[in-house]
Amino acid sequence: MTNLYAYVDETGDPGGSAESSPVFGMAALLVDDVGAAQVQAAVQRLRREFSIPEGTPLSWKRHVRTHEKRKYVAQQLAALIGVKVIYVYCRKSDVTRGTFVRDRGTFYNYIAGKTYKGILWAANHWDSEPAKVWTRFGQVMGFDHQATTKPYFERALFTDRRVPAQIEQGLKWVAAHTYAESQAADLYAGFIKAATWPDEYGNVEGQYLRTVWHQIRNSEVCAVPLGLMSVPDSTLVTANEWFPCGSCRYNRAS
Repeated sequence: MTNLYAYVDETGDPGGSAESSPVFGMAALLVDDVGAAQVQAAVQRLRREFSIPEGTPLSWKRHVRTHEKRKYVAQQLAALIGVKVIYVYCRKSDVTRGTFVRDRGTFYNYIAGKTYKGILWAANHWDSEPAKVWTRFGQVMGFDHQATTKPYFERALFTDRRVPAQIEQGLKWVAAHTYAESQAADLYAGFIKAATWPDEYGNVEGQYLRTVWHQIRNSEVCAVPLGLMSVPDSTLVTANEWFPCGSCRYNRAS
């Protein structure tokens, strides 16, 4: 049985105030043993090239700020094998009813739940048989995940017989510096941020995401929604100019 390791990092914040981010989402990086070794080596190489001091986690926001660096990071990660990525995100302006994005804990748990379900399904179909998976979410400041998110998973996911919860070997929330793979997940989260979060001129940049497109789960068939899920409606992702599949069945214009 294959061993898989999943590392999740978020982009944006789950807050609903005017000062909060316009997008909240997560990137889940899944690696087998080969992929884990490759990711660790890539992160260490980038850390050296970017002169990041020991004890400081590699960060998209702090260390990968220019277009040139972002292109380079995407190219480096795109070359890795034994790697799959799952994205779940929500543009808050797309949610027009209810209090979904107004309650920070509810919003976080919902997006995390969608992401975790995707991880378990991906692990269950990784190879010819289900894999064992060890999942590590990034710790969010101010959240007691053991008291809030884990019980939500147990209520919303583990009671669903379609969710293969038995393959999980040790769900945890960890600090960003704990694993090199968590730092890589931060970079992958940066790609979806750039593609969905408009800059000061209203533009987004999908080039980085397109560079690693082949690593998105199920992208060889259709990345939506198993590898790339927009909330509340999967058709929202296909409206982006960078979306590569004009004939996608989720594309309302096709």
